[in-house]
Amino acid sequence: MSKRIVIDLPDEFIALCKEDEIEPETVLRSFIADLCEIISWQSDPRTDGYNSNGSDERMMARKYYERVGYPYWKQYR
Repeated sequence: MSKRIVIDLPDEFIALCKEDEIEPETVLRSFIADLCEIISWQSDPRTDGYNSNGSDERMMARKYYERVGYPYWKQYR
């Protein structure tokens, strides 16, 4: 089950994406897919646009998430 959220993106992020000629949605979907290890196999592609960019990218996304401390935030609420 998916959940739709709406957020305002900062001008800096929009400018970075524009400079690199990439849609912000693509960047965000790719990061989410790497973080959650979503792999869209060519033989059975996902229709929602989420697909990991590779094993190194999955590892780096997870390391970022853990380094920020997101898995531990629940302990401090």
